[in-house]
Amino acid sequence: MKQIKVNFKVPDHELTEGFIQNDRKCMEQIYAQNYKSVEMYILQNSGKEADAKDIYQEAIVAAWINVKEGKFELQGGKTIGGYIFQIAKFKWLDKLKSKAHKATVRLVHENQPEETADNDYNEEEDSRMQYLTELYKNLDEKCKAILNRFYYQKMSLEEIGSELDHDPGTVKTLKYRCMKKLRSFHTNNLS
Repeated sequence: MKQIKVNFKVPDHELTEGFIQNDRKCMEQIYAQNYKSVEMYILQNSGKEADAKDIYQEAIVAAWINVKEGKFELQGGKTIGGYIFQIAKFKWLDKLKSKAHKATVRLVHENQPEETADNDYNEEEDSRMQYLTELYKNLDEKCKAILNRFYYQKMSLEEIGSELDHDPGTVKTLKYRCMKKLRSFHTNNLS
């Protein structure tokens, strides 16, 4: 990545205003001051330099759009750099989750006959599914509807939102809360 040398310091409120107005100096300062922290975070969390560059670009664009739309304001010690870092962090965590989800593979031991492995897997899987079904029964109807649509029907947040008359952001929050409830049921079950 080309390093931009910045020989000036603009206060955060002016940086944010300059960011909105597409001021070149402000954009360069924001870009230069915040890249290293995002890069370090991603490299320390299973990423590569190319990942850091991609995520940082996405975070800058998302922050710029949010600032323009008035979704970010400097209050209570918030900085534009901190905001960009948070966006990058969440984007990276989302990418890691999707990678982990896609990379889940069932392994069979070399010396184990294929048929036995399938039988063990099926018994294990059946037992696990029964357990999850019992936990799932404890959820309220709204949570069941959201999780069923998302995980079993493979619907997008937008599709679920239109069916349930919610915007995608609300559906994402509700899905998160439902999964949190499910995890707490599991944790309480282990106690």
